[in-house]
Amino acid sequence: MVIRLEPTTPGQAPRSVYIGDSRKGTIWRNIEYKKILSGHSKKGTLLKIYDTTQPRNNYVDRPIALGCVCFSKEVAGVPLVNNVSYSYSLALTDERGHIYGFDFVKNEFWLVARTGISATAMQFNQVRRREIIVALGDGTIHCYNIDTCQLVAKLPSYHRQPPHLISVHPTRPLCISCAQSEAILWDTDKWERIRILSGSDEGVQQVSFSPDGVSIVGAFQDGSIYFWTIDSFSLLWKISLSQLAGPNTEQMQDMTKFLVFPRISHFDISSNGEFFVYCGLSSTIYVWNLFEKRLLHEILIPSFKNRMITQVVFIEPSVVGLVSESGELIVLNIEDAKFLGQLRIKHQFKQFAISPDGGLMATLFQDTKYIATLFRIDTFLHQDVPTPEPVELIEEEKPKPARVQLVAEPPQTFYQLIESKSSASAFNRSRLRGFLNYYGTFPEQYRQMIWRYLLNLPENRTAYESLLDQGTHPTYKDFRKSFPLKSDRLARAMEKMLSCLAFWSPIFENLDYLPSVVFPFVKLYVGDLFSCLEVLMTVLINWCQKWWEYYPNPPVECLDIIEHLLGFHDPELLRHFVDNKITSATYAWLMLQTLFSEQFSKQDWLTLWDHLVVNQPSFLYHILVAYLIRFRKPLLETTRLSDFEYFFQRRNPTNVNQVILLAYKLSDATPSSLSPSSFVSGFMPLLHGDYPVFNKYPEFIVNYQSKMKEKIRKEEEEYIRKRKTAEELTRLTEELQRDKSAWDQADWKMNEMVEQWWDQMLGQEKSRQQRRAEMDLAEKDKRAAAINTIAQVRRSFVDNQQNATAKHISDIAKAVGENEKTHWRELNQRDFDDQFQKLEEEWKERREQLILARKDLSEIQKNRMERCKI
Repeated sequence: MVIRLEPTTPGQAPRSVYIGDSRKGTIWRNIEYKKILSGHSKKGTLLKIYDTTQPRNNYVDRPIALGCVCFSKEVAGVPLVNNVSYSYSLALTDERGHIYGFDFVKNEFWLVARTGISATAMQFNQVRRREIIVALGDGTIHCYNIDTCQLVAKLPSYHRQPPHLISVHPTRPLCISCAQSEAILWDTDKWERIRILSGSDEGVQQVSFSPDGVSIVGAFQDGSIYFWTIDSFSLLWKISLSQLAGPNTEQMQDMTKFLVFPRISHFDISSNGEFFVYCGLSSTIYVWNLFEKRLLHEILIPSFKNRMITQVVFIEPSVVGLVSESGELIVLNIEDAKFLGQLRIKHQFKQFAISPDGGLMATLFQDTKYIATLFRIDTFLHQDVPTPEPVELIEEEKPKPARVQLVAEPPQTFYQLIESKSSASAFNRSRLRGFLNYYGTFPEQYRQMIWRYLLNLPENRTAYESLLDQGTHPTYKDFRKSFPLKSDRLARAMEKMLSCLAFWSPIFENLDYLPSVVFPFVKLYVGDLFSCLEVLMTVLINWCQKWWEYYPNPPVECLDIIEHLLGFHDPELLRHFVDNKITSATYAWLMLQTLFSEQFSKQDWLTLWDHLVVNQPSFLYHILVAYLIRFRKPLLETTRLSDFEYFFQRRNPTNVNQVILLAYKLSDATPSSLSPSSFVSGFMPLLHGDYPVFNKYPEFIVNYQSKMKEKIRKEEEEYIRKRKTAEELTRLTEELQRDKSAWDQADWKMNEMVEQWWDQMLGQEKSRQQRRAEMDLAEKDKRAAAINTIAQVRRSFVDNQQNATAKHISDIAKAVGENEKTHWRELNQRDFDDQFQKLEEEWKERREQLILARKDLSEIQKNRMERCKI
């Protein structure tokens, strides 16, 4: 079946939003938004998102390829309309590094951040639901708040390659970033790296949290899949994919290719944790049942024609969507290995995301990378949902998965198959009884099958699934705390069986010893819980007849039968019990209410029940009396009540075959008037089709107890809620006090540091000013000394010049002859006055050029000398 999602008429075109040049805007127009929320608009595509600018003249301008898409977790605010609430957000990234948020409740979109680097993976934080974790192409991981558009945290690039997947824990602040080189577990509260996850040296395919948050699942490129616990990282289970390739040589050669082929996701786990789907060789997928830890199907998809599967996502608990490398998207029911349909659109699919309520699907495409679409899943998955306009369907031949045989008619039950050919089969009651009488026990590997046959299980799978779908009963919500088990698988199986029994009949809500009854059967049928539940129901209806008619008291009539049997076969032992005031509630009921699971080892208990299953339910009472007679000697020596209780609540060393043989002898020797068969009905198998109504108990007491337990449970929940609130307030108060103390201490230290800094700075300033004053004083002294030196030099020079001048004048006067003394006296005197006056004027004008003045005087002297010679 092919489903076309695009409307065929122009008037039905979906709403288009262009985000390329917008920082924010409205998603739908008001009338469209009202139709969508009211459920009237369901057909075809609800929304188309274009990462381009608004087109002009049918021309798309600046298209940007979109990279990742994801939904946030559901929040309260909008009621369900046809199984769709729209109470979540959508996020998109493109190659520019832009992150866009779409809020369907507010009917608006906006630009959250511009990283500048294209995103390779993206996921919303499940604890703080308005935060989105984005892995970028450079290997770093950013966290943004989509409301404030602020960067919350930036994790360093520990990855050697860009992460291609991010997985967040459903309830705890943890996330895993997965690259082909490694996977890293992060703490999203402290934003710290906790651990690097690796199971192989050849690289990582995918590492994710399980939907219940209990385990971590990792697939590696060497073909191995590991299941670890989150807290202790202990290995729960390992799958080797090399064993699934088969003897085909070509498949073995392509093994490396399919292991390292880049995919958006390699595996996925259903929301209820039951199914695990892995993309195998070429177009093959493998389906495991995680509860039973076995491979259910190996499905080959012929329509993909040996093309790789690039993404696998659970749409519903048993329905998966698969995308091939060529852009095809098909839907399969993996539980029944049934092809549901193929989505056809004019584009090739690249990847898709499913909303948390399973109502919407957002898709990206390979050819038109700048377009994202949003449409309702019930358009193609649930054709019975009424729609105002019919969806166009094109019938074509359905591809049949290989290696999976689809049965057209419901098969016969195991009992019917055996009984239909009892003459030729080794399975018939007489032969099984003879085999048991000869060997004493059934073979270990065939015991489950033999019990199924002897108990004539009806195999009412529909009724079983209806009980299982109701989930965990409130009474057994905290079962693991009161009944701790090392095996997580066994604990989950116990929870399911106890919950199914409690939903089947209210009496099983109130039995404290019910886990002791159920546990050995669950441990035997842990790989087949369907048969386990029907075995338990058959045992409770037949071997536990009349047990709860006097509830909450022990079964008085049943214990009375045991007293009569014991009185007939060993009156001395019964008299000893009566003399010591030991009632049948001690020596019989303590063992009956556990079906001897505490009195025998595992193998002895199985042997004992081999004989109980073969015989009628009344044989159980002969077993109990035989056990008492087997230990009559130590019991006759015991007198205190505490010693009796200790004896009947522990495993005593004995040979189970001797007890069984003695029980057969007692059964043969018991008269019909005392035989339990006269009181207990014969074996009655379960009804075919539906399980019988089990109400053989005081309904008013059980109902009252159920109401009281429900009231107590609600009061405990309210008390726990209030206690948690009080503890949270106490914790917040203590944190505030610690913060205040730290702040006060830090403030005091800061004030002290500031005072020390000021003192240091003032001291340094004072020292600097003192050094500056000393330097200024020294400089002044140096300048004064220099000035004095210059003045002394100048004075010495003037004195020398004056002395030299006087000496020259005296020499000139002496040189003049006496004969020219009178003639030249006036002339010399005038010349002398003129030269002296000239010298004075020159000295005043050129004080700074004393050296030049000296030269001038030398020239004047020379001239005078020449004149004297004349």
